Amino acid sequence: MRTALGLTIAACVALLATGCGPNCQTTCDRLYGSTGDACGIARPNTSESDLKSTCMKACNGALKFPGELEGYDPDERQGSSASVEITNDKQAAVWMDCIAETSCEDLEKGYCAPVW
Repeated sequence: MRTALGLTIAACVALLATGCGPNCQTTCDRLYGSTGDACGIARPNTSESDLKSTCMKACNGALKFPGELEGYDPDERQGSSASVEITNDKQAAVWMDCIAETSCEDLEKGYCAPVW
């Protein structure tokens, strides 16, 4: 019994260390990639690599700053003229979760902003 509990705890610690949830890379790949469950979102005159680069810079930049949601709600649909930025770690975390859980069609419609 004690060995099983020890193995279970070790497995949980190992699982947490690998980062089970979305991260900047998986989020940006989901938005702009072209394989697997990626949405392949495209923008005129902008390459896939440029879109991914913009996404990664914004996401990694936000993760550097602790903060609160400050009214940010990625589940609220934004119009195409709305400018939304993620500026801190909590906003980035809920944004990444939203991207992971939302259909590609809804991402194209303005949910989980920002989508560049």
